[in-house]
Amino acid sequence: MSETVPLPGTVKAERRCPYDPPENHRRLRDAGELGKLELPGGLVMWFLTKHDDIRAMLADSRFSGARVPFPAMSPEIPAGFFFSMDPPDHTRYRRTLTAEFSVRGARELTGRIERLADQHLDAMEAMGTSADLVAAYANPVPAMVISEILGVPYTYHQKFDHEVRTLRETGGDDQAVGAMATAWWDEMRGFVRAKRAEPADDMISRLLHGEVEGGALTDEEVVGIAMTIIFAGHEPVENLIGLGMLALFEDREKLTRLRENPDLLDDAVEEFLRYFPVNNFGTVRTATEDAVINGHPIAKGEMVAGLVSTANRDPERFADPDRLALDRPHTSHLAFGHGVHQCLGQQLARVELKVLLQRLLARFPGLRLAVAPEEIRYRENTSFYGVHELPVTWAAE
Repeated sequence: MSETVPLPGTVKAERRCPYDPPENHRRLRDAGELGKLELPGGLVMWFLTKHDDIRAMLADSRFSGARVPFPAMSPEIPAGFFFSMDPPDHTRYRRTLTAEFSVRGARELTGRIERLADQHLDAMEAMGTSADLVAAYANPVPAMVISEILGVPYTYHQKFDHEVRTLRETGGDDQAVGAMATAWWDEMRGFVRAKRAEPADDMISRLLHGEVEGGALTDEEVVGIAMTIIFAGHEPVENLIGLGMLALFEDREKLTRLRENPDLLDDAVEEFLRYFPVNNFGTVRTATEDAVINGHPIAKGEMVAGLVSTANRDPERFADPDRLALDRPHTSHLAFGHGVHQCLGQQLARVELKVLLQRLLARFPGLRLAVAPEEIRYRENTSFYGVHELPVTWAAE
């Protein structure tokens, strides 16, 4: 059995509350069915909603990440853009970045992240007694972290971020997307050429000059790797901070408990990752041969989207899954995916979330929402679900 469903992000989703996955996805999961979408050109996309089904699909080499069409590019995958590659190419490029994004590497960045967080909190405090938490903190800090790691100007990331958001809001066509992507790639080539001539203490320089496993890479390979990291970017961290703080503002007991018990932060970060449905679209793969998932046949050439946000609320995997439990023991959520394509930057994201939450809660003990909850606008038609703005105040009550 299957149910025809709209493409995630193309219509405003019906949700029981703003922190829940879309209701049509939940219904599919509870019924044990696959959703089906017929795309132009006769393509078929299936939607998986159950935790074990998605985990099995992501671990199955018959489902390819390299065969998924990427509208902003030509049919040829650019050199180094390993997000859209399968092993062995995917493995080779990821291996060059192992040290950069390891647990140790992420922890070594803690001081840099704390410095950026404190700078932005200082700027917030200088504004007076209110600010938009997204624009002032949740968006720029993770974006600056990525910019500093790569060694590219933050203004480039700002421009990229603004153009992506504008394109999503206005629904740009394939031609506009392609032109914009070409401009982004060309500008990144300029940064890479400059690092080739004058290396610095950053990732792009290390990739160019052989300070990574496997030796030096070509300019085009480094451009592709840098763009992969820019595309993966900071949005998940930004949206988790926005949604997470909004939920805490609505439950002051949880907010106070987290502020007074910093030891809860590690578990709270994992629970934020599991609970909040920031992955609006899912993880897409294409079947390279006929396959069966939990009794459902998938034909060669058909696409499959694993709806991670619904799987992370699967009652067969998580006890009381619709409750935000800050002290929930670490669970096998799928926020970072699974298998060979599991998110390369997951350790960095964990450190960023922990630092940003801890610094924010410590700086403004009286922080609260400055508008009624029903005034909050949500990002529905984007790859990552979250809030557009989060007006907050720390004025004395």
